[in-house]
Amino acid sequence: AYCGDGDFTDDPLDTFGSRAVVHVPELQKLLKYICRNGFEHHAAMAAAPSAGILAEAFETYFGWDVYRH
Repeated sequence: AYCGDGDFTDDPLDTFGSRAVVHVPELQKLLKYICRNGFEHHAAMAAAPSAGILAEAFETYFGWDVYRH
């Protein structure tokens, strides 16, 4: 699993469905990790910083290795 925090921006986005424009620090580094480790490109987003607690839960309760971006 991988987790990271970013920020929603106010950039306009002319599309449909669930959508957002986000700023992810060092996005290129994260994308390389995702591609090199066979992860899907889908993501879930929350309005509050949550990567730390999610990583802790994945490691503690599921026993997963977690990349914290």
